[in-house]
Amino acid sequence: MERDSDYEYEEETLSDSSMERHRQQRKPHKGGKIIREEPTSLRELQACLVAVSCFRHQECFKFCEMVERVQFHHELARLFVTHLHKNEVTLVGITFIISSTIISEATRNPNVGEKWYKGQHLDESYYEPYIKAKYRNQVKRLFPFKFLENRYVPLMRIIIKYFTCEGRFSRLYAYHIRLLMHFTRVKMLNLPYFMFRNIEKMAHIV
Repeated sequence: MERDSDYEYEEETLSDSSMERHRQQRKPHKGGKIIREEPTSLRELQACLVAVSCFRHQECFKFCEMVERVQFHHELARLFVTHLHKNEVTLVGITFIISSTIISEATRNPNVGEKWYKGQHLDESYYEPYIKAKYRNQVKRLFPFKFLENRYVPLMRIIIKYFTCEGRFSRLYAYHIRLLMHFTRVKMLNLPYFMFRNIEKMAHIV
């Protein structure tokens, strides 16, 4: 029998502000070591048949295969983001223009679906199918991973590992639910647009 503790990575029952203070005071890596990097092997993805099916249906599996073949270059990625300005970046004399259309062509993800990004509101009714009944009245913008229904845990792990590449499995945000909606075929998300807005935000922060 599955228990909440089986999927509980970090106890979180605090408000957002208290949670931040708690994060600053706690010992390093109490919630697990954060490793933000793209996976270069399909081993974990292929081990989760549900995720493989969802990724194939939403045409994301080919992109993961491309990443495995090409691998990634940390320094080149850093240069790309730090030199990105107004959706353009010039490296070694070559100018690259970033847009959802270009990302769609490069990743082979279809440039269709709802144009939604992390800063947008997500109606609370969309959370309910993915959250355990006893926690549904506690869900906010940021909530503990343990709130997630057990049957969605394997897929969510793979989404975090292979798509959002956050390296953290203790907390979930609205965009995690929106991605689950996409991969479980509830509501199509325009992934190239989602990636494009994330790159814009990252470049601004950097």
